[in-house]
Amino acid sequence: MNELGLIHCYTGDGKGKTTSSIGLIIRALGHHYKVGFIQFLKGISYYGELFFLYNLYPDVIFYHFGKDCPKSSSIKQGFEKCDSSCKMCFIDFKNPSKEDMKYIELAWEKSKEISEIVDILVLDEINLVLKYNLLPMDEFLDFIKNKPKNLEIILTGRDAPKEVIEISDYVSEIKMIKHPYNRGISGRRGIEY
Repeated sequence: MNELGLIHCYTGDGKGKTTSSIGLIIRALGHHYKVGFIQFLKGISYYGELFFLYNLYPDVIFYHFGKDCPKSSSIKQGFEKCDSSCKMCFIDFKNPSKEDMKYIELAWEKSKEISEIVDILVLDEINLVLKYNLLPMDEFLDFIKNKPKNLEIILTGRDAPKEVIEISDYVSEIKMIKHPYNRGISGRRGIEY
């Protein structure tokens, strides 16, 4: 019996929002649910979750959209470290490029498309997309209102707008209390990416 159909929101400034959604995916796969996972704003192709989730196809349909890092291949192979200084990989939320907006549009279209064929849909980093009005809130809310009845949706990203919190059945705030980044330790392979 499919009892799905609720909305989850994982937000906050702490580490672990995407990781929490992947934990839920693992649990759902144990019950033979089909999962869709769309990453907004994450075109970087050396994230560890990419390698894992791609291997779960066709049970997990996974797409990531955003600008890639020119060092991706070297970082993926462990020859270089990501030092997060590569500004060309990240979106300027107050002045997004046409390329950034195209990736957001593609991610949104793919989200709507696969929502019809999965049981669980993760929209990773959608909260930031909505916060900065890179996707109209009314269009997003209309999608939520008209989603398939038994589609469970997980929304991740810091700074969830109040509208997202209001429509969500589960809201978890992951709060940063301490992080090695504050001591100058940059992202580590297999931990932050």
